Amino acid sequence: MRFEIHGKMKSFIAGALCSLAFGLWACSGETETQVAAPDLSELFEDVDDAEIDVESRSIVLPEGTSSFKVDNIAALGGNKCYLALDDDPVDPEIDWDNPVSTGTELEIGEEGLRLVVLDDANRVVAVWMVSLPEGESSSSVAPASSSAEPKSSSDAEKASSSSEKVESSSSEKPAESSSSSVAPASSSEIASSSSEDASSSSEVSESSSSAESSSSVAESSSSEREEPQLPGSDFSARNDFWATTSDAMATKTSSAAIKVSSEANLEFDGGMATVTTREVEGSFLFIDGSWKMAGGFYFAGSYAGETALDIYEQGSDGGTPSTGCSVISKDMTFGKPFTARPTAFTVKYSYSHVANESTDYPQKSLVYVMLVGKNGKVVATGAFSDEASVEMKSRTVELSYGKDPFGLLSGEYPVAEGLSLGTGEEEVTSIHVMFASSAYAHVVCGGLVGNSGKYRGGENSALVLDDFKLIY
Repeated sequence: MRFEIHGKMKSFIAGALCSLAFGLWACSGETETQVAAPDLSELFEDVDDAEIDVESRSIVLPEGTSSFKVDNIAALGGNKCYLALDDDPVDPEIDWDNPVSTGTELEIGEEGLRLVVLDDANRVVAVWMVSLPEGESSSSVAPASSSAEPKSSSDAEKASSSSEKVESSSSEKPAESSSSSVAPASSSEIASSSSEDASSSSEVSESSSSAESSSSVAESSSSEREEPQLPGSDFSARNDFWATTSDAMATKTSSAAIKVSSEANLEFDGGMATVTTREVEGSFLFIDGSWKMAGGFYFAGSYAGETALDIYEQGSDGGTPSTGCSVISKDMTFGKPFTARPTAFTVKYSYSHVANESTDYPQKSLVYVMLVGKNGKVVATGAFSDEASVEMKSRTVELSYGKDPFGLLSGEYPVAEGLSLGTGEEEVTSIHVMFASSAYAHVVCGGLVGNSGKYRGGENSALVLDDFKLIY
């Protein structure tokens, strides 16, 4: 039986097709997992009562529906779709003359129809029955040989805040490149670590934009003018001086019937802020099938991303859902106007470490301060990271003028593009500050089942911040 392609109709069948492709992506080929029928109440905005059974590969359209339209055949991930000309659930006769593509409009009819999904070798992946409540076929469709393999998430490690240890250690004093550099503090610490050479991507923030009023650095005409502090640095509440990716993480969205979601990864509680590394999931019909890992970030600047999809596929060109790495620092604008020359910074913090599998990008936290002048010249740097859990303590880090001992500019860290190390004598025009639960997970990697080794962060690693202060 052939079905004609014509008419105006509602757009929702792409979601069902996605679930077929999803089974291909998520299946290892060695195990078969039964998936419960999904709840479609949040998937279709205009067809809330469509019934889709993933296990039996059946779609029952709302009563009165006469036709439907395929929204995006690319959601099949490279697979093809055709109409079946008979009722064979295993080896159906295929209507080769009329491939189903984006924009194809299909008439349902009383007997319904069958959709056949083929791989690139024209092998049958799955056969789906599409019908109306009154015209549902009496023959059941055999389920596909594979279905989405659910992923188990690891238990979250909670950051410890019970004990407070104050660390005081001496370290090398930063080199004075000119008389304009401020003398270093007597007690401080420089944390150095090796990192891989690569490019970092992000937008450089100079102070040429609108003046910061309520969120700008408070500089009075009194003696405090010599020691300006950053607003909101006690972490008692969120402040507009700082930006975060958390809002986008918490805003789930759909593209071509593919839902991308995560959860907020910045929390304020009891005068402390916590940034946490979390997964971002891509799902079809509520069946998870693609996971990427994103760090938690709280930084001086702004962030342009709006939804979890921006976290999931920024900078990748593989369609939705993408399997390539997403570079979310492309949406970050680093830095706020600042003109002082502190010698060091101190921060009270704890860190909960959860290791990842990557040897190139091991999980570690990151805290840094950069003083930046005109033309992207970095005047001073100071940074540290931890590769093991740390109980609440205070840590002081000297700012090195004209030097980059941590390698912020040469490693794959979330820093602004176009920066270069200056002599330390330049006039300071902005300050860049970063608090990150994962030093490398501004590049959000992962993808299909079995790709967790590509994660650049450890899930549920958390950095807890209690107080931050610049030292002069």
